[in-house]
Amino acid sequence: MATATRGSVAEHAADRPAGPTWMAMARAGAIVMVIFAIALQATARTIIPPVAVIGAVFLAFIPFLKNERRWVGLAAAVFAVTAYAGNFPIILDDLQNPESAPSFILQLLSTVGAFLVTVGGVAAFFGPPARWVRPLALAAAGVFIAGTVGSVALAVNTDSATRLPDDVQVTAQQLMWAPDDVVINTGNSGIWIENKDGIRHTFTIPELDIDVEIPALKAQRVDIDAPPGSYLIICTVPGHESMTGTLTITS
Repeated sequence: MATATRGSVAEHAADRPAGPTWMAMARAGAIVMVIFAIALQATARTIIPPVAVIGAVFLAFIPFLKNERRWVGLAAAVFAVTAYAGNFPIILDDLQNPESAPSFILQLLSTVGAFLVTVGGVAAFFGPPARWVRPLALAAAGVFIAGTVGSVALAVNTDSATRLPDDVQVTAQQLMWAPDDVVINTGNSGIWIENKDGIRHTFTIPELDIDVEIPALKAQRVDIDAPPGSYLIICTVPGHESMTGTLTITS
């Protein structure tokens, strides 16, 4: 009887996959996506409903990403691809601007998380050899570490403009301009724009052909040479359409 029991235990252990599995990769990716969703909203210092939903869905997936539930892995992969594709313009914009380190690093983290969930979930469903799990996971981690180091180095070496004594200050914070009604006169033509967000912005006045890039946590200044009147201020970064204001030039 004891021999049979030991044999059954040995057979059961042999049935379990050795080392990390595809489903473990998918679960790790879901955890990364939850961390990304929390960190992005903490960085922006505001609730971003689509990101909050993405984080909540991946949090719900985590307990069910087990080897015996391969269809859950496939469902998580489909959701990861859908969420990533739906936010791709914003993700791509942040990844193209590594000097804005906080947003670049977070979007790189979301890319790694989506990769792990998608590859792990699809592979868990279709069942290719698990020997590729560790190399792919290590490669994804390596890309994230290298990208993070490079982004931080660029951010440290990106200068901020110095505010001149007569400059009018405008602050970009929590996806808003403060003040959103900027008043200058023709003899006071400098505007100093400080970005207090962990994401990049642009200070754009289409009518005056002004389009100034403001990296995360940096400042820039612009000289205004225009006739009296009112001009629309916007931010052209995808997803920042609510950032509007007015520049009023008095005589």
